[in-house]
Amino acid sequence: MIGSQIRDFWRKSLALRNGDRTSCSVTGFHLLARWVASSRLCKSTRRSGKNQIDRLKLSQFLKALVAATFGLFSGCGDDAGLPVDGETTVRYPMALTPLPDGNHLLVWGANFDRKYRAGKVRLLDTASEKLVGTGLEVSGFVGGAALQLPYDASTTQTLPQLRALMTSRETDDLTQVDVKIGASSQLACGAHDLYGHCSQHFPPLDNTNDKLSIGADPMGIEVRPWLDGKWLVMTVAAADGRVAALTVDAKGQFAPLGSLNLGAGLVALKTVVSSGRTYISDARAPSLYAVVVEKNPENLKEYRVRAAKSIALPAASLRDFAHGLAQSLDGGRLYVANRSPAALITIDITQDFGGEPRDQVVDVLPLGGQPSEVAVAPSGPAGTERVYVSCFNDDAIWVINPQLQAVVQRIALPHAPFGLVAVNVPSAHPTGSGQARGWMLYTGLFNKHAVAALPIAHGAIDLHAVRLIGGNP
Repeated sequence: MIGSQIRDFWRKSLALRNGDRTSCSVTGFHLLARWVASSRLCKSTRRSGKNQIDRLKLSQFLKALVAATFGLFSGCGDDAGLPVDGETTVRYPMALTPLPDGNHLLVWGANFDRKYRAGKVRLLDTASEKLVGTGLEVSGFVGGAALQLPYDASTTQTLPQLRALMTSRETDDLTQVDVKIGASSQLACGAHDLYGHCSQHFPPLDNTNDKLSIGADPMGIEVRPWLDGKWLVMTVAAADGRVAALTVDAKGQFAPLGSLNLGAGLVALKTVVSSGRTYISDARAPSLYAVVVEKNPENLKEYRVRAAKSIALPAASLRDFAHGLAQSLDGGRLYVANRSPAALITIDITQDFGGEPRDQVVDVLPLGGQPSEVAVAPSGPAGTERVYVSCFNDDAIWVINPQLQAVVQRIALPHAPFGLVAVNVPSAHPTGSGQARGWMLYTGLFNKHAVAALPIAHGAIDLHAVRLIGGNP
């Protein structure tokens, strides 16, 4: 019993921290200390007023500590000596990447407890609500993933093949996965390493050139069309605070463009195309950074990553702050999933009279414990905007009406939701009702090894309509 309590503390601590790899040990032991305090392992006697140790509980605690510590530290990496994950589900889903056709999304699972030798990615068919095809092993603990979409947005729904890029937190690199859509949808790697994983694509193996680094413990990633038939790839790293800008061409060849080091704890990023600013969340400081990729004034043949003025966020006592980011449908607001205080923070990013973003906090709406990700959809009455926030420690998704700046629903889930995306699904309803699917919300349930599908097209979410895809292995 005690051992399972400790392991549960550690499982949640690593995922909800969503910070650097030291959380595998540091955060786990912080929560372990909290458990010791609440378990009455050390209790005060009425006679002496001094603390005494409950010997029975101490014995149980030490046995559990040995077993759980092995599980904790083994949950922080890959091991070629472990078996291949042959299970049909995706274990510990950490990130979801919808494809532009609305009928598919990629589910990225973490090698969290190191039961198998690597993590895994699989394709989810939103029409049948099943995981289809075979999965691919991906190295390490997924930080984030993004699609390399074509320049012509009108062709994205009919493309037979797309490319996804994933940040690996354990190996500090980018992995490329090719997605083939058709009668038999498939995932493929450009190449495999010696252990059968999809091999890294950037930086090169055994890299010692700092210009080719994407930082330690890379998390968020964005990919967007750039110049000369290339794409701009931006990543942020949690351990050393590196913001990296790269270019990649249609053949998957990378080249560094520039970098900048901010404070450690970077989690997510969101680029606002109208202003050219990329906003970056920091889990360790109550600030939202803004950076710009621009021509280097000292050498116009080069580019640089320049820091703009940061935005001060409200702070509470806990040392865990901003995480997921999303932009409003009209482009004028930035939503921040903040953890201390637990709230949805709204920032006005419209331009002032001088043409500069205002970058002002305009609302702080309290939410449940550990907000993680934000999704936005036109799923309110008459297509009005709704904002959805996954709250990991609250085991729920909160629904917000941004016009009223109010919570309109709290959706309880079987376990902690993490990755969160809103998808406009065009296929027929799988229940046979003939009703158009429309907007759906998908979220990964971390310890349930499942993806929850929530219909949001018709306003308030019916809890009986929530469906689980996959499940405990």
